[in-house]
Amino acid sequence: MKQRPTTFDRRRAFSGVALIGILIGLSACASPTGSAGSDTLEGGVKIPTASSTQPKATTVNVTVGDTKGGGPMTLTLSPATAPAGDVTFVVKNNGTIVHEAVVLKTNIPYNKIPINNAGDPPAPVTTGANKVSEDTNVGETGDPELEPGGTRTFTIKNMTAGNYVVVCNLADHYLKGMRAPFTIG
Repeated sequence: MKQRPTTFDRRRAFSGVALIGILIGLSACASPTGSAGSDTLEGGVKIPTASSTQPKATTVNVTVGDTKGGGPMTLTLSPATAPAGDVTFVVKNNGTIVHEAVVLKTNIPYNKIPINNAGDPPAPVTTGANKVSEDTNVGETGDPELEPGGTRTFTIKNMTAGNYVVVCNLADHYLKGMRAPFTIG
């Protein structure tokens, strides 16, 4: 014959279930260990975060400029290096005439690219060259050219490790100094 549980037995069983529920609740509230922003709980359990699943694009500020009267022209990058992945270029024309920004992947030093093209689009020529080749173009501001005071943004997806050069490839602008090295590490 089976014995009925006593009131004491029922209270003990209820207390045990309640204790298990409290422990489960406390474990769900565990805080990350280590420094602020850590994504690992005590016991080594990884917590996925938005930053670990979706890398942010690196932003590179490109400033192009010139001086009135045909003087030197400038093109600067900040930063001049970025990790592999998506890179967003924000191009600001601080000059007095139109400019552009073209990103070329090349192992040729940024100031040694041969000027052997002309026309739009640039094509090889034997005389009258005033542009560099855009055969290794991976991204650019596009048409129309960037007006003085204007800003244009473009993103190059999945940039791979290597050497790049950012140039303004309007006639004679590269020759007048509108070029800068860029590295994806």
